[in-house]
Formats: sequence, structure tokens, C-alpha cells
Amino acid sequence: MINTFALHPAASKNLIARAVCQLPEVKWAWGNGKIFIGHGSTNVAVAQELLNLKIEHPEQYISGVISQRVACATEPRGRSKPWCIDKGRVLDVDWIDFVNTFKAGDIFIKGANAIDPAGNAGILLGDLQGGTIGKSIGILKARGVQIIVPVGLEKMILSCPVAEKVMGIEKSARLLGMKTGYISVSNATIISEIESLKILLDLDAIQIAAGGVGGMEGAVVLAVNYKDEATEQELIKLIKGLSRKPRLNIKRKSCRDCEAPCAMLDN
Repeated sequence: MINTFALHPAASKNLIARAVCQLPEVKWAWGNGKIFIGHGSTNVAVAQELLNLKIEHPEQYISGVISQRVACATEPRGRSKPWCIDKGRVLDVDWIDFVNTFKAGDIFIKGANAIDPAGNAGILLGDLQGGTIGKSIGILKARGVQIIVPVGLEKMILSCPVAEKVMGIEKSARLLGMKTGYISVSNATIISEIESLKILLDLDAIQIAAGGVGGMEGAVVLAVNYKDEATEQELIKLIKGLSRKPRLNIKRKSCRDCEAPCAMLDN
């Protein structure tokens, strides 16, 4: 039998977070190795699930944000460090020094601004040095460290490499929003809603629609073929619980405090 349902972005983030934490490689790294969780709204959900905590101010763990009509950034003075976890313990260390100790078996978790049908992940770069991914990608690729990208299907685009070609902070002229570059990351482990349902319930899902209104903007509509009534009830319970998750309300930094104002001013 087929069951269809819609997930708003906050529900998707929490579904994906649960699945990431159930990955065997994440469980192994939790007990035996190192895990890095970068800034980002989906990463906040992953950290809450993995560390069994409630983050009262998620904006402290989000750097870039698409909010209030533009792609921008949060206020940098209020940000907290990303999570550096060594054998289940959160360390208060410089994150790049921590990543520089990584080896195969350790896990680097970083969200994305886009994914494409080829399995690439696209990340906007607001920092001239490439931000978190730009500063760490060489280390990760050189050492064979697994990159896990928790990301919702709402971010599906045609091609991340094509997007990368046209972007660049120094290419941008006057615009609405923050100047950004772009990096397309290949061969990462993408965990979307589809992979999450397979991991958590062993269900094969396909996306059949997207979008919505009245709080369902950015929603994805999925169809799954469940095997028995027990699985159906487990799925319904999961989706109903996720649907109650409140949406994140993250504000960008004030235009008045921006060092590079764009055409979208807070008037």
C-alpha cells in the first residue's frame, strides 16, 4: 500500500537529524573517533539529537542564513563555536585545529544550500577564505574523511557544478543580499528525507511534489510503499510527531551594522 504525506522544513530537519545519528559510521565515531558538526539549521537538529540537548538559541550556531527576503548572515558577535566531539565528549577547542587531527573513520558533518540529482552538494561561501568547508575540504579529501551532508529535498537544484561556475564574491556587483561564492562538493554522503526513511524504517520513498502555503512553504511531499500495518502505524506516528515541530525563526544581521550594504535596506 502507498502512503503519502508532506513534511515542512522543520519536520524534515528533525527527521534527517534522527537518521544521521543512526548511521553506523556516526555511532562508531561517537564511541571511538571524532565528529565535527558545523554551523547550520539542520546541523543544529543533528547536534540536539546526537548530544541529547535542547539548544535554546539556535541562531548562535548558524552563520549564513536565507531569511527576511535575502541571503545574508547572522550577527557574528553572538555566534558560538561549532561542535568538536572526541569519543562522545564536546571539546572547547579551535575547530580547524580539531579537524586537522582527523583521519579515516572520523566524521565531518556539514549542511548545504543545495543538492542536485547527481549527488553533489552546493554550499554558499560568504567568507573570502571559503568559510568552514573552504578551510577544511583539502584536509578531508586528502585523508579520506567521510563528509556527511544532512539536507532537505527542498534544496534540490539542476546542477551544483553549473551554479559554482557562475558564482564568486568578487564577481558580484550590486545585488539584493550578501555577496557569496559557491563550492560544489562531490562524493559526500547525502542524507535527505528519502535516505532518512530508509535508515529509520527501511522504507523506500520517492518525492512526488513540493511547496506549499500557510506554514508549509518549502515542504516536500513523499510517497512510500509500506510493507505491513505495523510499519504504517510507526510511520504515521513518526510523521505526526515531526509535523508538530515549530519552524525556526532566525533573523539575519541588521543592515545598519553591515560592512557591505546591499540594495535591500531596513527602511
